[in-house]
Amino acid sequence: MKFSPYIYEPKKSMDVLKQSEYHLKTCPEIEEKITELGWALQFIGKVIPQTTDNMWSGHFFPYTEAIEEFQVSFNLMLLGFYKQAFVSLRSSLELGLLSVYFNINDDGHQVVQDWLKSANTWEANTPQAKKIWSILLANSNIKSFNDKIDIKQKFDDLGYLHNYVHTKGVRYSNRVGLKFSNFQTFEERAVSKWLTAYEEIAVLVITLHMLKYPISALKFDWSTKVGIDNPFPVLEEFEIDRIEELLPEGYFEEIHGIALSDHDTQELYKNIVSSPDMTELEREDQAISFDKMSIEHGPGFIAWEKVQLSMMENWSVADKEIMQKRLKILKEWAIENNMMKSQLERLKAKTS
Repeated sequence: MKFSPYIYEPKKSMDVLKQSEYHLKTCPEIEEKITELGWALQFIGKVIPQTTDNMWSGHFFPYTEAIEEFQVSFNLMLLGFYKQAFVSLRSSLELGLLSVYFNINDDGHQVVQDWLKSANTWEANTPQAKKIWSILLANSNIKSFNDKIDIKQKFDDLGYLHNYVHTKGVRYSNRVGLKFSNFQTFEERAVSKWLTAYEEIAVLVITLHMLKYPISALKFDWSTKVGIDNPFPVLEEFEIDRIEELLPEGYFEEIHGIALSDHDTQELYKNIVSSPDMTELEREDQAISFDKMSIEHGPGFIAWEKVQLSMMENWSVADKEIMQKRLKILKEWAIENNMMKSQLERLKAKTS
């Protein structure tokens, strides 16, 4: 449009994006913090049980939607839409709480349905914060933690985000109380404020999930029991370590203590630990099955093998020998089943 009435234009956002990216590049501690918070939020989703009863039921939807809102907020911040970025943070906070709220009694696959389907009933409305917290604090683990570290107050302190939704004056407008232009510009202080809110929300969402599922704080080499295909709602040791580094002082210690005293957590932990270890043969069979799936639905054996050979360069002699045997088995399988080329190439060959 030659004579456009619009001031907020994509081109201006591209200019802000360049400045935002430069800011992150020159302040690596900010970029690292954003990255680590993102990974921690991804990790915590693993502790929400996926069973035959609740698979595809929608009980996982509030969590996935919260993760998407975090990512949308990050993108809006990079483009200079700070007010809208804070609005998305407000949504991610609410959805993160709903993830625990709906699953608090392990019947999320049932109680989430009306809300999930956007049913036109009062009961299907998103519950208000007062109701959400009354249910959350009825959980003994969350209450015990809150009695020592008041996370409910942490939530209340984030109430200012609601002001961005309703534009409570200049401070919560598109100018975010910082800029005087009437179009999007890079504002370092807005980025800093956004990161503070993002971290506080991420910590709250992660903490609530860990309190609902305290086994997430117990470190164990689960691969000795299940190999690379872990069906349990647990975290790997490196994932717990990274989350522990992000949580405020005293948080992880308190959650870990709750995990040690929680009856259901200890029962599950003991059942897993007491199960027999996988044999080397079972591990290898599992690895081969996984590789077959990767080859079939990915690049095909030829391209896949190149990647593996490149990765093997720094491996030990013993690991190389194991992989060479596996490659031989997989190549024979790929030839027999026409899996040498990628899935796309195989499809094209069929249709030509």
